[in-house]
Amino acid sequence: MKKIISVLCLIGIFAVSCKDDDQNISSDQKTAVQDQATADAYFNDASDLSTSAYNSPSDSNLGGRAASGGKLVFTVTNDTRFNGATLTLDASGTIAAPKGTISIDFGAGTTDPSGTLRKGKIMIAYTGYRFVPGSSLVITFDGYEVNGIKVEGQRTVITSSVVANTSITFAVKDENGKLVYTDGTFVTRTSDHTRTWILPTATAKGQWQVQGNASGVTRDLRAYTVAITTPLIYKAECALQKIFIPSEGEATLTVGSTVFQLNYGDQGASCDKTVTVNVGGITTDVTVN
Repeated sequence: MKKIISVLCLIGIFAVSCKDDDQNISSDQKTAVQDQATADAYFNDASDLSTSAYNSPSDSNLGGRAASGGKLVFTVTNDTRFNGATLTLDASGTIAAPKGTISIDFGAGTTDPSGTLRKGKIMIAYTGYRFVPGSSLVITFDGYEVNGIKVEGQRTVITSSVVANTSITFAVKDENGKLVYTDGTFVTRTSDHTRTWILPTATAKGQWQVQGNASGVTRDLRAYTVAITTPLIYKAECALQKIFIPSEGEATLTVGSTVFQLNYGDQGASCDKTVTVNVGGITTDVTVN
């Protein structure tokens, strides 16, 4: 259940990659797109770190049987983003009713192999068994920074439904989201998404289906909204080819009074790096590198 990639993160890639191709998009518009894309990317990274940490302890430890009065220091394997971090589980529930907190503490700063510098703490309050309807994660921040940008706010992830051997659906909501830059400017974010993991089969490697919307203001206080109009489909087979954008689906991005229509592909489309962007009736195919 790792590496959840959302539309705004991909728009951020688009904003950088197509700078020589999108002559119909002004510099201010591209900057606004990048602002909200960065907010989305940072919140998704924190959420992904939290999910990886939550998946690591055993069920018995999450249920209150950890050593030393409920506390346990543990590690996450095969994820170099945690290099140098201290992870602590404080289980306060029971095996019948799991509950507790997990702290991911990057201290005064640790840099992962990709060059990302993280500081401070991500705090995760969990309730219930993993991937059982009603179970939840509430993610908050304590002095948390990524590459000097402070992250504030709260993300709530609730398991909403499970279809045995078929899919797991999560309700994901961001509240009071904010990135504060070193110059004092900031980007805000509120979002409400439904994310469904379609489990792998003998003939398919699995995929995410994402629906919902997001909104906020950019660093120059311009309002933005993003609405997924046709569910975005992220296929595991595409990720294995290092293609991380959706292979299917559509979204509408509005920055101020400018509307961007984004089309990633029709139903059944194959993996590629092309996004069709329509601005003011002018359509451009953009290759995301």
